[in-house]
Amino acid sequence: VLPLLLLVGLVLGACAGTGTQPQQRTIYVTGMGTVHVEPDIAIVSLGVQTLGPDVGLAVQENNQNARAVMEALLELGVATEDMRTTNFYVSSQPQFDPMGMPTGETSYTVDNTIFFTLRAPDKLGAVLQAALRAGSNSVQSVNYSVADPSVPMDDARDIAVTDAQRQAEQLASAAGARLGKVLFLSEGGYAAPMYFEAPAYGKGGGGGGVPVESGTLAYQAQVTLTYALK
Repeated sequence: VLPLLLLVGLVLGACAGTGTQPQQRTIYVTGMGTVHVEPDIAIVSLGVQTLGPDVGLAVQENNQNARAVMEALLELGVATEDMRTTNFYVSSQPQFDPMGMPTGETSYTVDNTIFFTLRAPDKLGAVLQAALRAGSNSVQSVNYSVADPSVPMDDARDIAVTDAQRQAEQLASAAGARLGKVLFLSEGGYAAPMYFEAPAYGKGGGGGGVPVESGTLAYQAQVTLTYALK
């Protein structure tokens, strides 16, 4: 009798252990946040190129021009620590006569790239004009940004979370439920700032120098929230 009672008890215990638990109802929403800010820095890359039949003279001329460009930038308020040479390259090219035959002469090209950060973007037009007059012969890139992007990104995250919560409350109310606690939260991939009302270099209204316009930047954040439903 005792073994039989033990067997019955084990079977009843197993049945009780397999009882289904009520499934937690949840709601899943995605919120977006966008913050528009005016850029407070401009990141610029300038080129200084010289050509000549003598490599030493071409390098010397390039160094003089690059030094003059840097001095012009310093005079207009660019800090020394915000300016550096990012590329220095010397190449040679054999010369040919009109018939395509080599002349035995060689032309040398010296390229120097000056990269700097301007913390007064409203002066960009005047700075570019001064740099071109001093010896730079190419503007390779001009990009606007903010010195501390964490500030607009934090604001964008706050807006995104508020947007997600608003959606969740609306959907829960429409379904006759109430929101519970947050079960899961994640942030989407970082969104690079987008440009608004910012014409490309050479367009827009300038400030007496090379025509430029900074426009505004938009920082975006995306968050995903999962709420419990009551």
